[in-house]
Parts: sequence; C-alpha cells; structure tokens
Amino acid sequence: MTVWTRSGPLLSVPYPVELNDSPQIIHRQHTGREFCDMLVDQFEEMAELSAHHPLVCNISIHTHTFGYPFRLRPLRQALEHCFASKLMDRVWKCRPGEIADYCYALAPGILPGS
Repeated sequence: MTVWTRSGPLLSVPYPVELNDSPQIIHRQHTGREFCDMLVDQFEEMAELSAHHPLVCNISIHTHTFGYPFRLRPLRQALEHCFASKLMDRVWKCRPGEIADYCYALAPGILPGS
C-alpha cells in the first residue's frame, strides 16, 4: 500500500511477526531448527497457494539472533531446500527494496493509494 506524505510516497511492505527469528527464538524459546522447519513449511505451503494468486512470504532474520554458527547451519539447509524446490519457478526471491522498486514502477492506479 502506498501512502502519500509531504516528502513523497511511502510504501508499506509487510513485516513478518511469525517468521521473525527474534520473537520465535528469543521470546518463545524455539530452537534454530524449529524456526527453520517453520520457514520450510511456510515456503512450501505458500508456494502451492500462490498458484491461485500472488502471495508475499516474508522472512525476517537478524544477525544478532541467527549470526551464530550453530544456527547458521540449519538456516542454510532450510534455504537450500526452499531454493532447490520445483516450486521456485513461481517464486521471486528478493529484498524489500526490490519490491519497492517494482511497485514504484507500476502504472498509477494499480497499487492502492497510487
């Protein structure tokens, strides 16, 4: 969604609460492996559902949480699993800035608030 301010447009890109390593690992005491299992399950389910309409699967990973070697290994395995999926042909792997660039390049009226 785009909101107009005095300085120009402000694009709101969803920020994940559930697939966010900080609350899951620090506050809810899940292990890194449990978080990575959630990541894989989320990706696979959303990739299948996206056959009907586009979806955004946000994942938030912070260096202060997942920057430890014992957590990096399961994260690397989970991401490799997702990126090797046969469903990747329907997935755009990107960062929030790339989403913003794409949205701002759309014709006016396509994006709500534009």
